[in-house]
Amino acid sequence: MSKNRIYAKELLAKMNVREKIAQVSQFVTGFHSLLRNGEEFDFKEEFKKKTVEYGALGAISNILRSDGNTIKTIDQGIEPRHRVKVANQLQKYTLEHARIPIPVIIEVESNHGLQAIGSEMFPTNLCMGSMFNHELYGKIMETVGKEIELSANQMAFVTMLDMARDPRWGRTEEFFGEDPYLVAKYTESGVKGLKTANVLACCKHFCATGDGFGGLNTAEVNIGKRELHDIHLYASEKAVKAGADVFMAAYNTVDGIPAHMNRYLLRDVLRDELGFEGIVLSDGFAVTRAIRQMGYDPATGAAAALKAGVDLSLSDRGAYFYLEDAIRDGLIEEEYLDEAVLRILEKKFELGLFDNPYKEDDGSLEAFISSGVQQKLSYEAATEGAVLLKNNGILPLKKDQKVALIGCHADNIYYQLGDYTAIQDTENAITIKKAFQETFDSVTYTEGWEFCGNDADMDNAVRLAAESDVVVMTVGGSSARVLANPQLDDTGATIRSEYFLDCGEGCDVSDISLPGNQVELIRRIKALGKPIVLLLVAGRPYCITEANELADAVLATWYGGLHGAPAVCDLLTGAVNPSGKLPVSIPYAPTCLPIYYNRFENESASAQKKAYNLTYMDNLRRTLYPFGYGLSYSTFEYKNMEVTKLGKNQFKVDVTVENTSDVGGKEVVQLYIKGTANSIRRRVRELKGYKKVYIAPHTEETVSFILGEEELRVYSVNERYEVEDAPVTILAGAGTDLPLTAEIRTEKNM
Repeated sequence: MSKNRIYAKELLAKMNVREKIAQVSQFVTGFHSLLRNGEEFDFKEEFKKKTVEYGALGAISNILRSDGNTIKTIDQGIEPRHRVKVANQLQKYTLEHARIPIPVIIEVESNHGLQAIGSEMFPTNLCMGSMFNHELYGKIMETVGKEIELSANQMAFVTMLDMARDPRWGRTEEFFGEDPYLVAKYTESGVKGLKTANVLACCKHFCATGDGFGGLNTAEVNIGKRELHDIHLYASEKAVKAGADVFMAAYNTVDGIPAHMNRYLLRDVLRDELGFEGIVLSDGFAVTRAIRQMGYDPATGAAAALKAGVDLSLSDRGAYFYLEDAIRDGLIEEEYLDEAVLRILEKKFELGLFDNPYKEDDGSLEAFISSGVQQKLSYEAATEGAVLLKNNGILPLKKDQKVALIGCHADNIYYQLGDYTAIQDTENAITIKKAFQETFDSVTYTEGWEFCGNDADMDNAVRLAAESDVVVMTVGGSSARVLANPQLDDTGATIRSEYFLDCGEGCDVSDISLPGNQVELIRRIKALGKPIVLLLVAGRPYCITEANELADAVLATWYGGLHGAPAVCDLLTGAVNPSGKLPVSIPYAPTCLPIYYNRFENESASAQKKAYNLTYMDNLRRTLYPFGYGLSYSTFEYKNMEVTKLGKNQFKVDVTVENTSDVGGKEVVQLYIKGTANSIRRRVRELKGYKKVYIAPHTEETVSFILGEEELRVYSVNERYEVEDAPVTILAGAGTDLPLTAEIRTEKNM
């Protein structure tokens, strides 16, 4: 038994039921608990009253959170110079009003940088996944962890576990991709990066929320055990092994049972199968929501969530306070409460909070923020995460070309950052428009199109296009909740807003066609005969089939973060060679959903349909651009594959790639397997390795992969992972262009 657990048990023995309940219940959100008056801060009465009444405070979420719901301007919130002071003030108030002094865990949203004033907003995860460079993501998360520690916060909420399985879902932008291997590699690197600092890594969401019915946020998930294990659990497995401290349960039900009351998921799978020993945290207001969904009374519902395995309830409006009634009335044994509190106390001892609840305010946070370390990584991620989808030779652009820049994304920094974004200093932000003006000799700009279809500026845009050498136009959607003054539901998702939103949490759509009159404007400019370059500024794959056909070049920049605009200019001018690959498939038609690549092949389809892995009679071509696809200013040829057997179910695969162009560039070498004759039906293709390598002009590089039992296993009919006696095809290349193949045979390992 570790010393931290011993300390936690000794402390637990001194606590009464109310004090224990205070450790597992977060009754208020942090950003609604504070009041700012100039340079001073105070706590609201509700916070003070409950803290005194329960004699403790276990954790508090997001005192730093800055968005359209919490504050409207920077001077209403906690700025970097205030962070440590406010955290110390919070700890002091809690410790001084507790019978047993127990410090607080302070949590902060960190999806793509801290959602806090003055923090770097990195590209959203969809852009990060497009890098196919989890090592770079790990470096980014190292800096995020360091910033959290320097801010005297202790826990990072990071979306890591979910699969982007339906582009109609507004939260697609938060996820690394549609493939379990890709997502797992990023999750592993992200957790390890965070754990280089003294912070708790909270991975969300557990489990399978990316398969919500119809692409709807928090909707039911109807999958079986094999789908659960084959697709949705690999990232969680990697997170546990990497040292994740906290798992956040998902809003959705799985097979009819809310995740927050799903003992099979939270105990049998997460704890027993995956070996997780840390804290299970609810999502915001999710215990309250699950109680309402199931029709339970408050005490019965609170007991059900705790029994299922939810240790710490986030922003639950006091739902876990009813545990006092549940224990008194015999609905649940106090041992369940002790189990949860013990995990929380143990993490507090691990953090060293009991020895050092306060942090010295020595200016190190502000020095770190201004050091440029995060800004450099943010730019690098934006360049590597942009995906060149089409180029008929128009790119790279020359700086002396007369450019007409069109699209409302270009002159509004919030349209370039995505959801979970903090209030920004807009005066000093680098928009696409500003970056273009600093890059090209001649730039004219207008919005041209409008999200809701207003065509008042369209004639002006056509005029500017006619006067230009090349037209660069942004297309896509909006996740700018920070702008939109949204009305939220009880989970924090958007119900409606003052400004256009079609992406982000709670912003799901039934039609992923480009919104407004974007395509209409492209048609009109095409009629001029002017070259058109499209920038896809988006948090999801849209159906861009017609726009793609009309354009001369298409660059998917996604939401590229605060340094995404300079990255775009460097990519367009050739200062940086594009190297991103699609982590999600782009559909040919908006009705061809879901579109993820690793479906089952339909053997009864016609030969033509089977060639595309399609089934619809009215739409033979389902995919416009497949998973793993992406162009470069270089050209690469896959030359040779050698497979060496190292032992039972262990193989070394060497792939040789040549840069056949005059331009040096990075290529993402992808390794897939295709298995047959197993006890279950395997996916049409399964990514099992990738490496991003720089290859100089007219040179070759050999890239090596290891395929072992973890890569070759299946979740079999025996409802366990095992390697079976079966043939396996190895394929190497990029996207669906996989020219190198080899055959191996796996051997049963049990």
